[in-house]
Amino acid sequence: MPTKLCRLAACVLVMLYLIACGKSPDEEIIAQHIADMQEAVEANDFSAIKSHLHESFVANKGLDAEKVDQLLRMYSLQHKDIGVTVVGSNTTMDPTFPDRAETVLSVVTTGSSGGLPSDGSVRTVKLEWIKESEDWLVIRATWERN
Repeated sequence: MPTKLCRLAACVLVMLYLIACGKSPDEEIIAQHIADMQEAVEANDFSAIKSHLHESFVANKGLDAEKVDQLLRMYSLQHKDIGVTVVGSNTTMDPTFPDRAETVLSVVTTGSSGGLPSDGSVRTVKLEWIKESEDWLVIRATWERN
């Protein structure tokens, strides 16, 4: 098991390095926040995700931060282990409003109730960011299963 964790950590570090290469400091902060949220979901630490959400956060069909938290907790009860793998990510800084950005991600999510993943699906996730007090926060999120 520790070997599996080491390989996962190495893959995440390489992915973060590749994402960060050639990016602006703002894009690097956003990439780190995405990695932090990915890690929080996998660790079932959903309260850590809230620190990355704006007070006016809204997601699919009007879900607020509390409803998203409940949705993630429900999913974690259904699946013993949750895996989130970002297979593609593109962050675009708004040329008109320097305090706005958008990230579109392709994400593979897995969950298992035992040893093997029982639910693997690809989702497109769109995050809209706003910069407040020198930090980037997610103000809107949408996702759909591909």
